[in-house]
Amino acid sequence: MKPSFFSCILITLLAVSSVVFSQTSQIQPKLADPSAAVIRGANSGRLGTIDPAIDDIRFSFLKLNTGDKIRVTVTVKNLGLMNYESGSNQQNVQLWEEYSSTNRKMVKLFPFQNLNANASFSFSYERPAFKPSDEFPPQYKAIIVYEPDILSDNNTKNDDSKASNNSMTKHPRD
Repeated sequence: MKPSFFSCILITLLAVSSVVFSQTSQIQPKLADPSAAVIRGANSGRLGTIDPAIDDIRFSFLKLNTGDKIRVTVTVKNLGLMNYESGSNQQNVQLWEEYSSTNRKMVKLFPFQNLNANASFSFSYERPAFKPSDEFPPQYKAIIVYEPDILSDNNTKNDDSKASNNSMTKHPRD
């Protein structure tokens, strides 16, 4: 083999390797904000979120002098990591008594305004207990309801990040 053939191979290998190395040195993550790398690396999915949610509906049966009662207690919790800060009358929690899809009534309306991250509040509703002869007692549904234009009020501190946990339905016999 001629030395010129080896020279051509060597020059070709050097040219290819310099192109490959120059391309890998150009691949750099471009972050406008260095703190974005920390946020992207977090797996919680909750960073920077505001998330009021119906956390629980509990039932307790009370024996009182006036007769048996059932107490329905609803708990709302901010599952996000940022405080929920809003104006008055922009949101409330409604508790519904549902006998069927067409036979239901609101039994409690509980307005709230601010809710710190990881904080919660509860409210209760009492009614006469169901008799064993009540074959189909109602189920209870709690719903967080927001003013229709809450997302466009220029206050990002009252924008709920997850609407799917704003309601819960439970039956007292479950």
